[in-house]
Amino acid sequence: MVGKSALLLLGFAVCAVYFSGPVSAFRTCAEARYCCPGRNNTCFAHGPRMDNDNKQKRCFCDQECVTMGDCCIDYTQTCTGRDCLMEEWGSWSECDELCGYGTQRRKRKILRHRQHGGKKCPVRHEKRACVGDQCFAVQSVEFRGKELSEVGKILPAEFGRWRTSSLYSMEHDIRRNLIENRLSNEVPTRLPYCAKFTIVATSLYCNKSGADKKWANELQLNRTVCIQCDPFAMSKELGTRCIGHGVYNHTTRWKAVDVPYCNGQWKMITKPKDGCVCDVESKDSFILI
Repeated sequence: MVGKSALLLLGFAVCAVYFSGPVSAFRTCAEARYCCPGRNNTCFAHGPRMDNDNKQKRCFCDQECVTMGDCCIDYTQTCTGRDCLMEEWGSWSECDELCGYGTQRRKRKILRHRQHGGKKCPVRHEKRACVGDQCFAVQSVEFRGKELSEVGKILPAEFGRWRTSSLYSMEHDIRRNLIENRLSNEVPTRLPYCAKFTIVATSLYCNKSGADKKWANELQLNRTVCIQCDPFAMSKELGTRCIGHGVYNHTTRWKAVDVPYCNGQWKMITKPKDGCVCDVESKDSFILI
């Protein structure tokens, strides 16, 4: 009977060891043949740690042991750290806004993840601010909401006569270099542009202006006028264009500058054309400010 009891107790002991999980009999990572990626609580041995504490305790051979400070004493030698390896940055994407403020992005791939406590991978994605300057290229539905809400403030074209002179043009002498070199972000690079509008609504106050503002009398119902945008009036933030320059085949609003209550609506009947200027001698020619 004693023999049977001893065998029974031995069986219980074997089962207890089996179900309690594996127990490492190794003192170092080399003996255990462990070098585990990431965090792994089962990747351990029973030996001294890297802090030179020679007491017998559990030490680890996973990557996170470097952070936790509980690596086995031979972790560095056995599991030589390899830093993350990244490819070179790709090119910046196009600005995601054709007109106004937007964002550019670039990315790079991971060629090799870090191993055995090496340096972690840096950022894979970057972004930066940009300004889309393609408002003049196409007036898409996406931008019409803003453009339709703007008011074009106008003056007679003769007021801008000096702007067409070669004395002030950005296309002459050393000023041309400013457009082509690094200062181009600060200097308007677009040529003047103009379009034809038909006045569809006008205020009675345009006919009641003083003698020095008789030009507002020309803003009559059904009159076709030429509206010009000069570089000096262009907004870089809006995509190198004038505020209130209208939308082709749509009705927008206008206001006569310095003529109280003289305002109305007009409809753009020709698409804006770069390099176009209105006839300064014509009473039907105006400039945006």
